[in-house]
Amino acid sequence: MAANKKYFTSKEAAEYLARSERTLLNMRNAGMLIEGTCWIRKIPQNPNSHVLYNLENCDAVLNGLARASSMEQDLLKRTKEVAPE
Repeated sequence: MAANKKYFTSKEAAEYLARSERTLLNMRNAGMLIEGTCWIRKIPQNPNSHVLYNLENCDAVLNGLARASSMEQDLLKRTKEVAPE
């Protein structure tokens, strides 16, 4: 990816993030990828406009989600210690 390029197409983002374009769409719709931070529309006034992704911000959000998920799993694996009677 070009070092001075800030926004990338859905195809480029999908390849870089190792997710399908459909998955990126679903993540946008679910609010996981934040508009204005992770992605913008080429023509902001048109809701059907193509989307461009900020890969650095998407990567940071996705890494944060992965860390949060693994921390949650670690908490679920812990067992409560009970004092013997």
